[in-house]
Amino acid sequence: MVTYDYYRIFYYAALFKSFSKAAEVLTSNQPNIARTITRLESELSCKLFIRSHRGVTLTPEGEALFKHVAIACEQLDLGREVISEMRGLKTGIVSIGASETALRLFLLDRIVSFHKAYPGVHLKIRNSQTPDTLEALECGQVEMAIISAPFKIGKEYHDETIYQFEDILIASAEALPVVKNIHSLKDLAALPLISLPRNSSSYEFYVSYFFKEQLKYQPMIETETADQVLSLVEHNLGVGFFPASAAQEFIDAGRIVKVPLDLSPILRKTHLVYHPQRVRGLAALKAIEFITNPATF
Repeated sequence: MVTYDYYRIFYYAALFKSFSKAAEVLTSNQPNIARTITRLESELSCKLFIRSHRGVTLTPEGEALFKHVAIACEQLDLGREVISEMRGLKTGIVSIGASETALRLFLLDRIVSFHKAYPGVHLKIRNSQTPDTLEALECGQVEMAIISAPFKIGKEYHDETIYQFEDILIASAEALPVVKNIHSLKDLAALPLISLPRNSSSYEFYVSYFFKEQLKYQPMIETETADQVLSLVEHNLGVGFFPASAAQEFIDAGRIVKVPLDLSPILRKTHLVYHPQRVRGLAALKAIEFITNPATF
């Protein structure tokens, strides 16, 4: 029975036009190479080489076979090189879906560190609201999702909390005389509230948060991104909840102020979600390690 090894030996013997050179490359010996070629010729019922004291040359049948065998051997060698590069993370693809808040507060630093460590890995980042990111995950458009709670996902998915952040209520600097007397959620009824849209985890979080206080979350303005919330607040169109760490530089610059609510800190969580059976690439597994283990970098 003819195996791939027969054709591999034939390929190198034809390439170098020498059984001895083929034996050297394949770490074998000339008698073994000659026996294998003889068996291959017997299996194919034709002569593949013309032997002489100067080496070997291909017969017309050998030339025809070599054209096809060369393609196969070279492609297989290339495949081995690609796998070797992937194992060394010199190449690969990682697709990540992330909510805007998760990208800003948590993921960006991890992506920068991962890219520095493995610059050959191609990163595909999809940024959208949590529900859209989850839909992309379930449809296989991304391998993993970095999203803010709350959300619902099937039990077949791996779900772990990887980051916790605090939201604060912010207002424009010129609104300070008004908002300095705002201390409770009930007091907010007198002010226009700016929010992320209804299809966001942030909106859902505050609907639940206000409901626990027997209040309705009724924003006056809904906008698509957290950056827009910040911009609208800065232009004194209302107040809005915003991550404290992201707001601090604008507070320090005097562009916005923190509204002094007499409440416990508003803590929110960021999660990593993925389907264990769909994350098999070495690059994706290494990316998860970077995301979940800060000590990695």
